[in-house]
This record gives sequence, structure tokens and C-alpha cells, in this order.
Amino acid sequence: MRYNSSRKRTVIALAEKRSLTSGNITKGILAFILPMMLGSLIQQLYTMTDSVIVGQFTGKVGLAAINAVATLFKFPLNFMNGLAAGATILISKAFGADDREELRQSIHAALAVSVVLGIIFTVGGVIATPWLMRAMSIPEDIWEPTRVYCSVYFSGLWAMVLYNMLAGILRALGDSRRPLYVLILCCIVNILGDLLLVGAFHMGVGGAAAATVAAQIVSVVAVFFLLNRSLGGELFRKDQFRLKRGSFVDMLRKGLPLAIQSILFPIANSIIQASVNMMGTDAIAAWGICDKLDLLIWLVADSMSPALTTYIAQNIGAGKVDRVKKGAVIGTLMSAGTVAVISLILFFGSGFFGGWFISAKDAGEILPLVVHYMTLMCPFFFFYSFAEGFSGACCGMGNTLVPMITTLTTICLLRVLSIWFILPHYGTMDCIVWIYIASWIVAGAAFTALFAVRSKKLANS
Repeated sequence: MRYNSSRKRTVIALAEKRSLTSGNITKGILAFILPMMLGSLIQQLYTMTDSVIVGQFTGKVGLAAINAVATLFKFPLNFMNGLAAGATILISKAFGADDREELRQSIHAALAVSVVLGIIFTVGGVIATPWLMRAMSIPEDIWEPTRVYCSVYFSGLWAMVLYNMLAGILRALGDSRRPLYVLILCCIVNILGDLLLVGAFHMGVGGAAAATVAAQIVSVVAVFFLLNRSLGGELFRKDQFRLKRGSFVDMLRKGLPLAIQSILFPIANSIIQASVNMMGTDAIAAWGICDKLDLLIWLVADSMSPALTTYIAQNIGAGKVDRVKKGAVIGTLMSAGTVAVISLILFFGSGFFGGWFISAKDAGEILPLVVHYMTLMCPFFFFYSFAEGFSGACCGMGNTLVPMITTLTTICLLRVLSIWFILPHYGTMDCIVWIYIASWIVAGAAFTALFAVRSKKLANS
């Protein structure tokens, strides 16, 4: 009896500490999202570290090898992130409504799905590596290092899938700080692994992939421990572990549209990357460096989306509809303002920062391309922050199907059709850059309008 009472008091204290349903909206969102953003930054440092060390030790061939297939790994990871977002909606609502039984069932359903799909994605990725490389039009001069990188990376995909779901569950409970601590630890493991395997042992891109996998396994173990502790030790108790059909159905109904929406980006981007790959090693390397330079843009915008999903779902679950619209607007404007500042820095500093990713002997060929591409994109990044912020807000209101369709039409379909019908007339990298820019503008306008309509309906309901 003493154990149960103590655990109940702990759960109540955690709920009061982490709830987003009371207090100052701006401070609440800021306190919640800052650890998420820093965590995303640290997670991105995995791939950034790979690029810096590989670029310095193996030159543009190694750098091109790891960037030519970067979008492939986003298929399974983004799909699981979408399912995790669906689980987050249910868990956040149950948490906001203080429904312990529904909370427990939703968490167990999410864990079961992530374990099964993690295994499927890992085995399927390793087997399909040669076919995927051919589909991506990998050049002959980087074929072998790319194959090695893919094989090793896919072998550890299960850990990455499981971590993303576990961290999503913790954030749904309002805890965005402890996943950050885990990522700091794992980033250190990844950097040390890169320096040892790539720098000291000269294992090339295979060593970089192995270091990333090792770091992700460490993260899974750590976050499992933290989640179990947050739930008062109930996560692994047999008498508490129940899998009910209703929980699976609810999670899939919310999560599948988000999962499909999440993989639409890598599908469209893989088609574009295949076009980039056909333009040669220099274009691949330069485009890959651009992808690393603007990672701050994506982590700010992409962090705000799930943060607003959690915020809005908690407030709707608690019956505090008056906080919904105000919080969504505040959060999106915070994201857009931050993105604008980062864009200004990149507009003038891409040449300097780009030099970190490439050896001196290749810099003269690659850096002018990097500067040119970034100068074109920087004035338009903030449109993407509006798309992500209001998309997350709409998902938090419960209906995830319409945001999926909006993403499909305004970003993915627009990009693919442009690659098929517009790019052949120009055949340049500039054309590809402008295709991206057009998709951000259209998506930002569409999601702003969608949120305006939905928030009005919610206020009148």
C-alpha cells in the first residue's frame, strides 16, 4: 500500500509539473520546446559529425556517398515518427484528462507497434539495399562506399525506430528534458565512435554508420529506463501490460495519416535526390552540405509541429479550448521568427560554415556551389515554419487526415510533378532549388488557411 500511494503522489506531481494546460502560454511552450529543439539539434549532430569527419578524412567521394542515400533512411524513421505523433495525441489527451487506464493502454500499444515495425524495417532495409541504390541512380565511383554505409545503417534501424517512439511517449507526458539528456550522452558516444572508427581505424563511411548505430542503441536503453521510472515502474510489470484492440485501432487511426504524411517528404525528396545524383559527385556533395547547413531551420520548424500537437491535444483533453488558437499562433510565430534569424546568418555565412564539411583540396570546387544554392533558399525558409507550425496545430485537434492530404498536394505532389515536367526543360540545379522554394510557399499559405478554418469551427463547437 505504501508503494502504491507513493507512486500515485509521484504521478500527480509529474502531471502538475509537466502539464501545458495552465500558466503563461508563451513561457509554457518555450519551456517545452527548447529541450526538444536542443534534442533535435543534438540528434542531427549524429549525421553532421559523420559528414564533417567523413568529409575531412575521405574527401568528396565519402561525403557524396553518405548524402546520396540520406533520404532513404527517412522512409522508415519518418513513418514511425508519424505513428508516434498519433500515439502522442492519444497519450496527451489521456494525460490531460488524467485517465490512467487509457494512458497505460495507449503507451503499451505504441511500444508493441514500434518493436514489430522496427524489426521489419531493419530486415527489409538490409535486403533491399542494392535495389534502393539502383533506384537512387548512385554513380559508379561512389557505389561501393554507399553500399557499405547503407548496409550498416539499416542493420541498426530498429534502435532508431524504438528510440523515436519512446522519446515521443515521454514528450506526450510533458517531459521534453530527459530525452535531451539522453541525446547529449549519445552524441558524445557518436562523436567518439566516429573519431575512433573513421579517424583512427580508417574504416571510412562504414565506421561512421557503425558509430551512429552504437549511439542509438545506448539511447534506447537509457530512454527505456527513464520512461519506466516516469510510470512508477509499471512499464515492465506483467500485471500492468495489456494490449487491447481498441488502443491499437485508435492509435492507427490517428497515426497512419501522419505516418503517410511523414513519408511523403522522403518520397518526393528521394525523387529529387535521384535527379541530383545524375548531375555528378560535385552536385551531390554541395547539396549534401546545404542539407547540413540548414538543419537548424528544419529542427526549429519540425520541433514546433509536435510541440503544438501535444499542447493543443492536452488543452482540448482538459476542456480549455480558449487556449488553443492563441497557443498555436504564438508557437508558430516563435518558430517563424527564429527561422528568419537563422536564414539571415546562413545567407551571409554559408561559405564559411560550408568549409567545415569538405577537405581543402575539394573546397574550391564545392563551396561556390554551396553558397549559390543557400543564397537562393534563405529568403524563403520561413514559409516552411508556418506550414509545420499550423500543421501540428491541426493534428492536435484530432483529425489528421486533412493535414496529410494538404501535405501530399502542396509539397510532395508539387515537387514530383515539377521534377517530371519542369526540370527536363531546364536540367539545372537552380531549377531544383526553385522547386523546393515553391513548395514551401504554397504549403505555408495552405496550412495557415486550414488552421484558420479549423480554429473557427473549434471555437463555435
